[in-house]
Amino acid sequence: MNATPGVFHGRLASLALRFTAKCFPVCIGPRRRALGGSTIDDSTSHAVSIRRGAYLSPYDRAVYMIERLLRLPSISTYLYPILIDENIGSTGQYKDPTVPLKTLFDHGYTLNILLNELESPFVSTINLYERVDEPGYQQHQSELFWRGCVDAGLAPSEVLGRQGERVGFDLVLVTVMGIIDILQERGRLVSPDPRYIKPRSIYPAARAAHGAPRHLVLAAELAQTEVAYMQDLEQLAGFAKRVQAQLDCDGSDIDTVVIFGHVDQLLALHSKFSMRVQYLAGMPVDQQFFDSIYEGLLGEFDVYSSFCASREHAQRAYAAALPILKQINCGGLDPVFDVASLFMRPVQRLAQYPILFQSIVDALCDSCSSLSLEDKNKRILVIKSMYRAMRHSKRILSRANETTREAMNQVNCTSFFDRIDSSLAGDLSEQAMGRLMTSGRVSVKSTKDYEELEAYLFTGSLVLCKAVDPAQSSRSSKFRRTLSSLHMTIKASSIHTKLEDRRRSGSSVSSSTLHTRSPTPDESECPTPARTNLEFQLPSINTNDSPPLISPPTKLLSSYASLVSLRDKPSPIIRFTSSVDVTISESECPGQSKSRLTRLCAREQFPTGAISQISQVHELNGTVRLTIQIMMASGSEKMLVFRRLTQETAAIWVRMLKRTVPLVPVEDENAAQNAYHCLHVNPRFSKSVLGRSIAM
Repeated sequence: MNATPGVFHGRLASLALRFTAKCFPVCIGPRRRALGGSTIDDSTSHAVSIRRGAYLSPYDRAVYMIERLLRLPSISTYLYPILIDENIGSTGQYKDPTVPLKTLFDHGYTLNILLNELESPFVSTINLYERVDEPGYQQHQSELFWRGCVDAGLAPSEVLGRQGERVGFDLVLVTVMGIIDILQERGRLVSPDPRYIKPRSIYPAARAAHGAPRHLVLAAELAQTEVAYMQDLEQLAGFAKRVQAQLDCDGSDIDTVVIFGHVDQLLALHSKFSMRVQYLAGMPVDQQFFDSIYEGLLGEFDVYSSFCASREHAQRAYAAALPILKQINCGGLDPVFDVASLFMRPVQRLAQYPILFQSIVDALCDSCSSLSLEDKNKRILVIKSMYRAMRHSKRILSRANETTREAMNQVNCTSFFDRIDSSLAGDLSEQAMGRLMTSGRVSVKSTKDYEELEAYLFTGSLVLCKAVDPAQSSRSSKFRRTLSSLHMTIKASSIHTKLEDRRRSGSSVSSSTLHTRSPTPDESECPTPARTNLEFQLPSINTNDSPPLISPPTKLLSSYASLVSLRDKPSPIIRFTSSVDVTISESECPGQSKSRLTRLCAREQFPTGAISQISQVHELNGTVRLTIQIMMASGSEKMLVFRRLTQETAAIWVRMLKRTVPLVPVEDENAAQNAYHCLHVNPRFSKSVLGRSIAM
């Protein structure tokens, strides 16, 4: 900007000069300024953090870097033979575009060739033949490269302190990309040699043209959604790094490992997985063997099980740290909405894979009718591969669900033994009950009517419980005794008062009739409640058969105003309403917490070994009715009917029951006619239930 003072200012000036330099490179040459922390071209300033319009996935970034390196004559002579070997000698169903880059940069001296291209006055030209005959030649060349990058401001100084450790490949790519940006700004990139092989012919892009077959469109959609998921993971990982750096500076005690503990593992997994998806989605349909994308990565997908199991705990920790996170620079992300939605993306993405693979399989099957016999055989191989990929994705999803359910069962089991009323079910113990398999609130019919109960299936017992508020259960009997005593006290006090007035005045007053006195001027303005037909005064004495009552100052409570004034006082134990109903305030029991957990009252308990059969019926309204038959010790049968279950809940109960009880399916005559009926029988009771044995 010093060359044109007073004409342009700020960012507009920089953009205008760069545009003019590209259009007229002869008129405006490069200007000397700092590179990072050094003094080279202004056009090369902050080259590492240049913003690009569209997001590039790791697959596209690697291919884009190969294309740009081939435009450097000093590097293309080394890179071209590597690409030829990768295209011809590579085995397997997919090709990784980072492999030729790793082969190129592992030499060490190729990195120094790039650095020498900068011709920086702060970095001396690196001798590519220094220690060429020694065993550690490549490692020495890499050290020279990083020392030169630190001097030029292209890399942080921390990379020099890693003695004996190799710098991560991601940092190598970022640094090399920064150098290429600088060289491109200087016009050092030339047109690629037409004799060279094009990188996109080796690493195709997943694009479906307009009017393309449906299976190709779905394969491209799989790749595009995977790229979008990678972008979300990178945003979440970047947010985690910024938060960790800020909290380290502030000395906060927030545990970010609990919140973001699995984000880096997910990012590392999908950096490899997305490359395979994008490569196969760009291949011809007869070569789209998508089952190969899971080769060697099935073990790494277990990170989803850990992520899903700890998601609720991480969300609670994030909610607790949210007030502090709102004050941190989040890089344009809203900590309340954006980050919360990013946390849900792994769970959503994991459930999308089976659906996408199933859609591709359906589209492939529909397109087979117009193919020749040879093409059909090739297409069948692709369909089988898609089925295997779908099975892999379903197994991963099932493992994540099982791990999440196990974590929830541990929490529910602990809550069960904390809430169970030992006085009502003292024989329940963790040793006798076993491991909790599943639980939930169900509508159960045990005798005549349906009840809303909480069912807990352990490996040793099936327990049906009723949730009871401890305050309501303890006050129900006290309510009746207090109300009865209060009515008797009120009636005796009122009659005694009227009899005393009769003796003094000699008037005739019936003991069975109570008259109200005329209200005072203050009380006459207040409306009289419709149900207030008693006048009473709280006595200051205690009876033997009633609990003590704390009375207010002795004043006749003969109007609605007096009742309201007494009701609004915070101190009394008894609270009056406009009628003679009595309630107890929560604040009047200081020894009990307001956030009181409901207790569990065990209604029925059945050993799981006594379950003889289960029947599952799909009803017309979309719900499922589950019937459990139990053989009691007395020889009688007990039927439990769970109604209005969702299909997912019913499937979980049936699966857990089959794991707990040795149940086998039975093809009943009625079941054969109805596809929505399923019967499982315990072989131990097969003769008594069906009158015949079951072949195992």
